[in-house]
Amino acid sequence: MVKNKGFFMSIIVITLTLVCGASNNNLFAHTKVGFDNLINELENKAIIKDTIFVFEPKRWGIVEGKVSDEIALNNRNILNSVMAELKKVGINTMKIGVMDAYFKVDVNSINRQTNFDASIQVPSDFNLVMSDGTYIRVQPNSEATYTLMTVYLKDNTTITGGHLVGDRFEHDYSPTKDNHNVSRDEHGWGFLLWIIGSENIVIDNVHLSKATGDGLVFHSKTLRNTDGTLGPTNREVNNVLVKNLTIDECRRNGLSVLDGRNITIDNCNITNTGNGSQAYDANGAKIFSASGVAPKYGIDLEAIRTRDDNGILEETALIENITVKNSNFTGNTSGDIVLYTASHVIVENNYFDKWISNKASDNVKITNNIFESRDPSYFAIAVNSFKDPFGKELNHDYLISGNTVTNYSVGIRVAGENQEVSNNTIIDCTTGIYFVSNLINGNFKNNKINSSLSVSYGYRNFRNSNNLENVIVSNELINVRHRPISFIDILNLSNSGTPQITFQNCNFTTSSTNFKLYINKGKNIKFQNNYSNTSFDIINSENIVLINNDTFN
Repeated sequence: MVKNKGFFMSIIVITLTLVCGASNNNLFAHTKVGFDNLINELENKAIIKDTIFVFEPKRWGIVEGKVSDEIALNNRNILNSVMAELKKVGINTMKIGVMDAYFKVDVNSINRQTNFDASIQVPSDFNLVMSDGTYIRVQPNSEATYTLMTVYLKDNTTITGGHLVGDRFEHDYSPTKDNHNVSRDEHGWGFLLWIIGSENIVIDNVHLSKATGDGLVFHSKTLRNTDGTLGPTNREVNNVLVKNLTIDECRRNGLSVLDGRNITIDNCNITNTGNGSQAYDANGAKIFSASGVAPKYGIDLEAIRTRDDNGILEETALIENITVKNSNFTGNTSGDIVLYTASHVIVENNYFDKWISNKASDNVKITNNIFESRDPSYFAIAVNSFKDPFGKELNHDYLISGNTVTNYSVGIRVAGENQEVSNNTIIDCTTGIYFVSNLINGNFKNNKINSSLSVSYGYRNFRNSNNLENVIVSNELINVRHRPISFIDILNLSNSGTPQITFQNCNFTTSSTNFKLYINKGKNIKFQNNYSNTSFDIINSENIVLINNDTFN
């Protein structure tokens, strides 16, 4: 075998076209002898640095169009063998032009190694370049699990262009069990591209669609130690750029991060995730079909975490330093992004038509996005409170700033600790900003809430909201049809004797002065140096402090 001799003496790029005289209609065109002859031809070429290989599907025996499982398996084996041999002789780029073929990749195991073994396998230090006419399709199957393409324990891999297409609408959703006899009836683990324990990866301009599960997934080789460290043989996903992708009509999630650090998602379109209605039988049991299966989010940042018998968190997966920017989210069933369990996340300059929600995430920046609801019953941004068994708040240090939110039931809903909500513009929402229990150290400033809806409010609270402390609202401009402030059952269980919520230097305007700044069963709220074109209506409340406010009846 030629061993890369002279690689560093030349920068010439050549294109190798390998010709096979076998019939394109013969599944066994590439017997071992025939295939070896092609490899020998490859090895005998003059190999020089930065060699590019153009893969011609028919000449290598790829059979396009609808085929049997046997042919689809042979298609997969051909593609993997070619990429492996290219690596051996020092060729680091393979280009695929027009090709529309099915590949058998299904397994009956969720094990990452098993899925890699059955998938199309892209090597390290390798560029897979596909054209807009390249369609790599999942052979329709009845298994709950498959992965069409993997980057498994690799480094410096780039995947560009092409279409990766799942079998969502051809899949057999009959009840099934995996190789451990575990029921997998929901068939939610069919992935199109799985990045596992790999670093320095670029995925550019790929179109992923119609997975029975997720379009793109990131995970470590195995679970981490309980303290979050990798261990001596484990590998994580690190330093990944995902750009210019379209992820469409995937059945479970568009993109999932289960473990990974330093991942950037830029200029992507994530659409129509999880659509379709769930069917049920006469007994109320779910009937699984091509309709979406939970969670049904555009992006799901969900590190797998458990707790021991004493309630101590076991961080067997981590998600850190994730950026989602310049992207469009439309038609995703459950929501656009769920910040389930992640740290240090930036979400900026995106377009959403549903919402961002969370469970237990921290150090999150949601900035300069546009939210335009396709259904006014939604909220745009929800930050909830979630505490561990020892009372530690797991949702903290959010910055929600510079966003424009239009036509939602609730613009922004906030709880947790050390939250800043600033410089947002909230337009034609039923409620601009909602306070929720367990909001500690909340800083709300310079927001503009303007609504012409016949029923609309500025600030409200969920009923029985308590444990709010050091919440400051300043320099707000609120102009609504109903009540700029409407608090009912807020802090009424507080044992404090001092103000816990303060409004200062705000401008409250209602289009109907019959509606007042309303507080019923409230406690420990201070208003200072505010202007309002209406007056206060305070009922069954105590310690409502009014200082130097300019209000009119």
